[in-house]
This record gives sequence, structure tokens and C-alpha cells, in this order.
Amino acid sequence: MKLGILTFSKTKKALAVGTLSIAREAKKRGHEVTFLYSNNVGLVFGNGKRITYEGQSITRADFDVILVRPGFTGDPSINASIIKQFQLAGFYVINNYLAVFRAKNKIRTMQMLDHFGVPVPKTLVVANPAQIAVAATEFTFPVIIKTIFGTHGTGVFIAESMRSLSPIVDYLTKKERGPIKLQEYIAEAKGKDIRAFVCGKRIVAAMERVAKEGEFRANFHKGGSVGSVELTKLEQQLAIKASQILGLDISGVDILRTNTGPKIIEVNSNPGLEGISKATNIPVAEKVVDFIEHRLASVGLKQAKPLPKRRMME
Repeated sequence: MKLGILTFSKTKKALAVGTLSIAREAKKRGHEVTFLYSNNVGLVFGNGKRITYEGQSITRADFDVILVRPGFTGDPSINASIIKQFQLAGFYVINNYLAVFRAKNKIRTMQMLDHFGVPVPKTLVVANPAQIAVAATEFTFPVIIKTIFGTHGTGVFIAESMRSLSPIVDYLTKKERGPIKLQEYIAEAKGKDIRAFVCGKRIVAAMERVAKEGEFRANFHKGGSVGSVELTKLEQQLAIKASQILGLDISGVDILRTNTGPKIIEVNSNPGLEGISKATNIPVAEKVVDFIEHRLASVGLKQAKPLPKRRMME
């Protein structure tokens, strides 16, 4: 297998531990692995060459599959267009551009999950700081504030009162130049959440994350502790359903346990491997490569054709 890993890091030194572990596992099995750095990818229109890398044209024959590791923040539209160009040129891509775009836009994620009946925390999108006084009446303090684009716990804040909420919202709406999310604080979660690592229709690992003392965010990258956890049948079903709704092949689904049942708080298109492998003693990189091999064998060759013109409308 000729595996291309499309990364949005600038250099190899900046690559995430999980991305490197996937590459090592694939090489160990005899696969050919090439890192494709997005800043070296060229999109060419008008003369038949659809993609270049470091100035040289690349084609479907160069790679059996492109694994996307979209570790970028901010508006996903430009980076999603790079992913889409690979699909337009006929490359087989995991995860595809539309799934990444949906997952990176937290409003779109909430919109789709809620529409298809997946339980999510009460959430309100606010674009104008002047709306805060009215918006706050929907919640009991404290309240969580989230930017629309963020990862590893960045862009997440907590306000204990209206006095602290107003300046946070005022600052973020100006900094982000767009809307933000207000979300209910679920006290019974007690600073804990669950990350389910999903490959296709299967959960390959799950961990519980606990926020460090003085911190409300349970992310591993924010210093939270991690441990293995047993998911209920409903939690398993919701994690897989959430991933499929967004169209992701590989995802990290974050779950809160509440008094009214599990709720999905986020679906990540670039899930980390380091914390969950440590917590569960499951070699998640092996599971990812297993999935890629299986997917390529079963559907990859059938999908090795340019993206249909009708899909350009999405």
C-alpha cells in the first residue's frame, strides 16, 4: 500500500505523536508512507494538472490512499478545499473534505447532531454581544463559552456570572469576527468526559478524561488525567451514530454522562492517539492501520475515480 498522510503541520518536527505512530505502524507492515505537508500542495486549474506537490504534478497512481490528519484551527474552508482537490483528482481519501468541514465547524456539528436526534447539551449561538443579556436567561450559571473553531480544549471558557460572561463574549466576538457558542454547564459530570475512538462502525478504544485540579477542561493536552472506561450500549451507539452523521471514517467522539443520559459535546476529525493509547493499553495506531487496510481492500479501488460533478455543490 502506498499511503500518503496529508498533514497541516509545517514540518516533521511539528507532527503530532499520533500521526507519527500511524506512519511507523504502516512502515512496519511494509507499506510505503509519504508525508504530504499542506503548505507544499499546489492546486492547479485550467491546464489539466489538478494537484502538485513541491512543484511536481502528482496523480492517483502515486498513492493508494490519502489519510487526512486535519490538525488545523480557524475557518476550515481553505484547508477543506485542499482535501477536496485530492478527491476531485480521483484520490481515495480518509477522512473526506465534507466530513472534516462539518466537524471543524462546531455550529454545523451541533446543527447536524441535533437534527438527527443525537442528544447534545443545550447550546445557544451568539454573534452580537448585545444579545448576551437575553441569551443568558436561557442558562443557569456557570455557563461554558466556546469558539466555533478550536481543538484540544483551546477556545473554551467558563463564566461564573453575567459580570464575567459579558467581557469574555465581547472579546471573543471581536477576536473571532463571528459567532460563538454558549453551552450549559453540566455539574454532575464533575469535570469528567469520555472520548470514544471510532473507526468506521466500530469503537476501537474509549477512555475517561478527568480535569486536573483547578481546571474545568478534561482534555489530555490540558493536563487532564486519563483512564480506561467501559461504555454503555447507548454510549457506543451514539458515538458511532455521531461519527456517521458527519460522514467521518475516523473520529474521536466526546461524551458527557448526565442525569438525563449521555450527551455528545464534540466530534473530532483529527483525534489524538497518545492519550487514549496510554489510558487503555490498546495500540490505537495499529487499529487505524487495520482500518485503512480493510477499507482500501473493500471499497478503495471502487472509489478510485474523480469526485462526481454533482458533489461540487456540497
